[in-house]
Amino acid sequence: MLAPMTRPPGAVRRPRAAAALAACLALGLSGCAGVGQPQPYDSPGINGLVIPTPTPSHGDFVAGVDNPWLALEPGATWRYDVSEDGRTLGTIDAEVLDATTEIAGLEATALRVTMDLDGPTADETRFYAQDEDGNVWLVGVDSATGLSWRAGVDSAEAGLAMPADPRLGDGWVRFSVPNLLEATTRVEDQSSTLVQTRDEAGTTTRKVYERGVGLASVEDLTAGWQAVLAR
Repeated sequence: MLAPMTRPPGAVRRPRAAAALAACLALGLSGCAGVGQPQPYDSPGINGLVIPTPTPSHGDFVAGVDNPWLALEPGATWRYDVSEDGRTLGTIDAEVLDATTEIAGLEATALRVTMDLDGPTADETRFYAQDEDGNVWLVGVDSATGLSWRAGVDSAEAGLAMPADPRLGDGWVRFSVPNLLEATTRVEDQSSTLVQTRDEAGTTTRKVYERGVGLASVEDLTAGWQAVLAR
């Protein structure tokens, strides 16, 4: 499934950054920056965080989400073009809703994702909250076709969506919900402007995030389709 995405409305598009992204996607991130060897990560979390966390503390969180890899400004919208083997499948649209939703005592930011591919249109709303250190947490999902959950309800636990400082080799749990496969993420490549992750949750997904832009592409390695941010 598609993860969160970012670019504030009206942001200046940077041709050099876009060209660099295209080159790195074509050649692989390893050729775009010398980042050295993977750093070890803690278990079951990173940077001293316990992941997933069943009881997020309201006092540890801030209003809004402005992590540079995953900023969610109310009113922001994105469109992704989806294709498979050169064939257009449709689009994925995302919008940050203006109103927040209280989840586990937190004022969570809502991201509505609409997938218009082959078959019926699917809607899902994902809820995020950022702690005072800049880490972004996934605290709930409302799904029209899948399982909906909220952190702290029926043993569901919030997981990490994006750390404040992602490091090559870091790995974490994106959520832990009964009756769902546990979703995990690992940073498998990185430069100063790009982060590539590999997600596992029944299917294997590769995502590329651009600093200051957000999610630039998603590739479902199991199903074979790719979604690329329309610029």
